[in-house]
Amino acid sequence: MTKLLEWLTGAGLFAAVWAILLSKDSADSDDCVRHFVMFLPFYAALIFAVVSVSIIAWRVYTFNTCEEAAKELQQEIKEARADLKKRGLKTE
Repeated sequence: MTKLLEWLTGAGLFAAVWAILLSKDSADSDDCVRHFVMFLPFYAALIFAVVSVSIIAWRVYTFNTCEEAAKELQQEIKEARADLKKRGLKTE
């Protein structure tokens, strides 16, 4: 099962439950519950956005820096510039 199919299945189940809750007789429920059910997709999208931003922020915060790779890359750049200069190309 692909991720797209998983997300579509979850969204379909959510939409089905939401439609069932929305179609129930409003005489049994008070305005607060009706308001919550009406705006449930908005609340779900808001929670999804907050969780997504939190995950991205955490992964950026804990991103590993590779000092050895940076030094190796700088050395390769110096070697490439020296090689180009030796071949007659002017680098700035």
